[in-house]
Amino acid sequence: MKRTGKLLLLIALLVAPARLSAADAEVKAGISSSKIGLDDTLIYTLTFRDIENPQQPDLSYLDDFKVLQTARSSEFQFSNGAATSTTRFTYYLMPTRTGRLPLPPVAYQHQGREYRTAAFTVEVVKGSLAQPSRPQAAPPSLFDDDFFSSPFANARRQPVDAFLRAVVSKPECVQGEQVLFRVLLYTRSRIEAVNMLSSASFAGFWQEWFPTPQAIAPATENVKGVIYQVYEIRKAALFPSEAGLLAIPPLQFELQLADLTSALMSSQELRRSTAELKVRVSDPPAAARGLPVGRFTFSLESPRREADVNEIVTLRLRISGSGNTKAILPPTLPESDMAVVYPPKVTHETSFADAAVSGTLTAEIPVAFKRRGEAVFPPVEFRYYDPERNAVVGLRSDPVRLEVSGEKQAPAVTRTLPGSAVVQEGEDIEFIRDGPLPALARPLHRQGWFLPLLLALFGVNLLTLLKVTAWDRGIAASAGMRHRRILAAALRELDAARRPEDLAPVVEKFLCAKLGLGLSEVSDRRVVEKLAEKGLERSDIDRLLFLKGQSELARFAPGGKSALELRRDRLALRALFRAVDRRTR
Repeated sequence: MKRTGKLLLLIALLVAPARLSAADAEVKAGISSSKIGLDDTLIYTLTFRDIENPQQPDLSYLDDFKVLQTARSSEFQFSNGAATSTTRFTYYLMPTRTGRLPLPPVAYQHQGREYRTAAFTVEVVKGSLAQPSRPQAAPPSLFDDDFFSSPFANARRQPVDAFLRAVVSKPECVQGEQVLFRVLLYTRSRIEAVNMLSSASFAGFWQEWFPTPQAIAPATENVKGVIYQVYEIRKAALFPSEAGLLAIPPLQFELQLADLTSALMSSQELRRSTAELKVRVSDPPAAARGLPVGRFTFSLESPRREADVNEIVTLRLRISGSGNTKAILPPTLPESDMAVVYPPKVTHETSFADAAVSGTLTAEIPVAFKRRGEAVFPPVEFRYYDPERNAVVGLRSDPVRLEVSGEKQAPAVTRTLPGSAVVQEGEDIEFIRDGPLPALARPLHRQGWFLPLLLALFGVNLLTLLKVTAWDRGIAASAGMRHRRILAAALRELDAARRPEDLAPVVEKFLCAKLGLGLSEVSDRRVVEKLAEKGLERSDIDRLLFLKGQSELARFAPGGKSALELRRDRLALRALFRAVDRRTR
């Protein structure tokens, strides 16, 4: 009887996977609510039924939601000879704007069949719709009036009074004109840290973000009879690249509010969002089409007044002003019968003032001379549009004069190698006919090259065996070598980066490999938690996230950093990668 029971159980276990695979698979989706606040989190669940080990779908393509965190759970049931498996993927989504936001269906391929989930529409409003949970009142203590009772036991939670306001310097402007965008934090609470969660991508604008200050001095403002501390937490110079009514989308921030009622002085997290702004952009006058917009100065200078005819002199052209100098093409210097003008080397510098961003374009123009005499470069004109004066302004440089002396050197004489000897016709035939032929009957193993070849093959086999047994299975598979390979690969990718926007993918890939995170889990908060657990200094963590954020913003402002700044960022990231590697081994 016992053998029969064991046999039936074995048959049932063998049949269960077959029934599981033959059962009708199903993929469903669900959301926690159809209406949430902009400061709330939406829970999106994907359920896979009777699909063995499903792959987690990637939702990073969503435009209106940002994936904060993911989780996975599995269930397996066996009842009445039928097996059922269920796998759930839970996504915590943060909305990026208000309105009716669509959640498109998710498509999944399994055994040649495509499954599609239902689509949802989530209504997002300002603020938060989540009801704060009230803490249960603790029972009265016998020691409430005792000297040693905690002063925080009966303290009430600090009221939260903080909001954000986005402002622009002018609601109407001309295409290409600089508009100053600021985000102001009004608060009566103590704020410890501010983190921008939204992507700073404004369609239709060239953006130049101000550096994030380490410390912000607050101002005071009376709002409807209430005195608030006002902090300027973000600022950018925007240059509209197209005409029309352009929208600046809402930006969402995470505020770390100091909890004064906690004995450990912990912090409370809350989210606040700015309102959407509109800027009306008009076309410049017809005479100003294609010209830079702003106010500029212009000059063309030579570092010398005399030169030798065999030298190369570098002229310096400089354009400086409050407009977008990174989009300016410098005027060309015409050639003359006295000189040859080579392509210029152009560099950009940006300076940040309280009221505007100013830039400087410097073009270094090499010039070579054809003969001696007086070389005269005529004045060069630079034209721009001044929106304050509503006029096109033309600036002309002074003529550049150089006294060229000396004698033009003749080009170096190049000599070719003598021609090769010509073999007389029939000479090789006479050599083969009259010369001795080698002995072809000598055994192969007695040849002089046979023993070295045999030793070489033996050495190759021995090295291969040592590599497979000692290196591949021992040293290379160790945790220490794995971390060394991750660091070496990250450093190689850093050296290969040629643009500022190439640094962010390298940082994300390195953090995923070192911290064991998925790509969708690489958020600032998650990285701070993981690196703090490993004992990394908070200053290094902040510096790493700052460089990563600057690289992400560089995608929307191409050419924002010079080669020297990019090299400085790469060197800083190399040092930070080594610090993370030491802490995570």
